[in-house]
Amino acid sequence: VLKNLKYFDLGYNLLTGTIPNNIGNFASLQGLFLENNRLVGTIPKVLYRGSGIGANPLPLVQLFLQGNMLSGTLPSGLAELPNLKELYVDGNKLTGTVPPNICNKGLNEVFINDESQHDKCDNVVCPANSISLEGVAPCTRCEEDGSAFRKYLGQRDSECRPKMSETEILDLFFDHMHGDEWLDKTYSWEAGSPPCLRPGVGCSDSGKVTSIILPSLGLRGPLIPELGFLGELHTLDLSNNFITGFVPSEFRFVDKLIDFDIRGNEIQGVIPVLLCITDGINSNGIGPEGTKFDLLYTCDNIACARGTYSEFGRAVVPTEEDVDGTQCMPCYDDEANYFVGRDSCTDISIAGLQFRQDDIRHGVVYTIFALFTSAFIIHLVILARRRKKYVMSGNDSSSHHQNPPLPLQRQDSPLSVDNDEYEEYSDDDWTAAESETGTLAKKDGRNTAIELTERLPTIT
Repeated sequence: VLKNLKYFDLGYNLLTGTIPNNIGNFASLQGLFLENNRLVGTIPKVLYRGSGIGANPLPLVQLFLQGNMLSGTLPSGLAELPNLKELYVDGNKLTGTVPPNICNKGLNEVFINDESQHDKCDNVVCPANSISLEGVAPCTRCEEDGSAFRKYLGQRDSECRPKMSETEILDLFFDHMHGDEWLDKTYSWEAGSPPCLRPGVGCSDSGKVTSIILPSLGLRGPLIPELGFLGELHTLDLSNNFITGFVPSEFRFVDKLIDFDIRGNEIQGVIPVLLCITDGINSNGIGPEGTKFDLLYTCDNIACARGTYSEFGRAVVPTEEDVDGTQCMPCYDDEANYFVGRDSCTDISIAGLQFRQDDIRHGVVYTIFALFTSAFIIHLVILARRRKKYVMSGNDSSSHHQNPPLPLQRQDSPLSVDNDEYEEYSDDDWTAAESETGTLAKKDGRNTAIELTERLPTIT
């Protein structure tokens, strides 16, 4: 079925994660629409190479990836898509330039009114250090002032904003983290105050911000990407707060960042791929000779992925040979399933198997309920059997002590008479008298009766 799929549209959702490689299996795909989501990572090669050895490029005509958080560069391999007519990648975090072979394909011409007024590359995406309302032509070049924000292709803006100072970045961070609600009021930052005078902020001798240490203060809100433009920052500890959102890929621009601690928060998504291959962050890429490559460079060194945890909220690169260091272990509780950087897990390990604490708790409740129900049913069955046995025992006892009934006869008639001398009476003509000897009296009121005391035993 997937091989026959022609159009795949999941635009304008809240999708997170990376673009999966199995999209390369959509051999007939002509339109892929993933715009305006929260996708991270790079643009996968399977889009223009297909999936599997000897696979052909996908027959894509339209590829909409704008409005995400994709990073890396724009792959020149997209020019190998023979049928491609529309390509939109603006509003992401792509760096570099547009490859010439993509510019020469004449893409997006249907939306360009006057091609002669624009660079062909601008029709694909505006270059770095420029802005546009839609991220494509017409593009306005900005003056070069070292603004890190202008490193990205296809930036959507109405004006060239000046480079932000460290004071402005910290003010923005304080506002986004709801600083006026932090648990320790001594950490309240006054807007515009010098960065080095703010509690939790450390600076170099030259006055540049080198550390921000704010653990367990009740910070909440999304991490701002502007923190990645604090060029001298080497320590960022925001552990055990209520920070949400995603890890900005801008931290890869901080060359000196060594300690990065975001454990114990509510951060979602995945760690940006380019951040995972950045040297130095939490000793990423640094280890003794002989250390396995997948331990040196891994996203777990930044923060444990969803569904895993460690006591540090991340993996720890081994410091000695033949030592595995600390790895992120599987965890199935709710928080670990949703958030990255978990430093605890409520799962319970039994005989080497891991169980969710909630499942165990629910299982215990269900087991107790089942046992109670079973005990109640067994109790009812036992009562029913006892009652049946008692009734049957009572019938046997009465039948054992009773003699078979004798025929009823009149007192004034001999007990043994010829049939022609015997006056018959029906059973309805007799009624039991209330006497200790069991005397029977006739209903017509006569005082005649048959005394049975000599023939019947006294019934007690």
